[in-house]
Formats: sequence, structure tokens, C-alpha cells
Amino acid sequence: MKLKISEIDPQQQKELLPWSLLLDADPDRQLVASYLERSRVLIAWQEKAEALSPLTAAGAVGVTVFEERAEEFEILNVAVAQQFQNQGIGSRLLDECLSLTTAQAPQKPVLIKTGDLTSPALSLYQKKGFRQIAVVKDYFIQHYAEPIYEEGVRLRNQVILQRRGS
Repeated sequence: MKLKISEIDPQQQKELLPWSLLLDADPDRQLVASYLERSRVLIAWQEKAEALSPLTAAGAVGVTVFEERAEEFEILNVAVAQQFQNQGIGSRLLDECLSLTTAQAPQKPVLIKTGDLTSPALSLYQKKGFRQIAVVKDYFIQHYAEPIYEEGVRLRNQVILQRRGS
């Protein structure tokens, strides 16, 4: 599959935000909206055979959101549409994100936080050089009004991973 990854400005190009994907990674719409205000957004689109069709949120197959802070970067959201998972899209999005953070501030570490049950995500992050630095017990119980389940198991704990800058 041919893939196009591009950065959009979430404030100027709101119509391109793939909300279904963003909410798949984090079901709290208000929280997602709050971090989009200060973040950078990369979107993966499947390139079609037709000549230059316009990009739309409906055509997005993956997304990642990240922000720079004084001491670090944090990847806040990584999602790939279910029918496109296990095709390397998440990996390509992370590679592009890490390339941008390294170019901008190579010394800064990059954090990513996820649930402790998301073994495919944890595996991908570890392949990209992230190492676990902390576990926040009962994070998803305390911070989300509705329970979150992954493969029938209630998500409780958050894992914090870090990749050192170069």
C-alpha cells in the first residue's frame, strides 16, 4: 500500500482531524481536544490510484499527535484504523514523529504513555527504542469516567515509556 504521511495544523485544518481514530486511542474527547491545541499532528493517508484526490478526515488510516515541552517531547496519541493495522503504518508514523523530534531537539527524551494491557502497542514502542520508566497504578480507573476494556479486560494501569534523545 502506498502511504502519504503529512503534518497538519490542528487549529487551521480542523476538518482534516480523524476524530474516530483519535478517540480510538483516547476515548476522552475533551482531553483530546485540549492537547490538540498545543500539539503537532501527523496523519497517514492511503494514496489512491486516482489523480490527486483531496485529503479528508475520512481518508485517514493513521494518526499520531505529539507535543514539545521544556524538558521533553511526549507522544500523546497513536492510532491506526483497524482494517489497516499490522501493515507498518503505526511504525512509519512513529518513525516520522521521532525524526521530527530529533531534528528539532536531539537531546530531548521522548515519552509515550499507554495502558499496561496493550501488548501490540508496547511491543511496537519497545522496538522503536522506548523503555519502561514507570507504572501509574489505577490511572485509567481514576481518570476516566467510563471503564476502558482491551480484549475483554478492564484497563487499570498506565505504563510510561521513554526514549532518550540522541
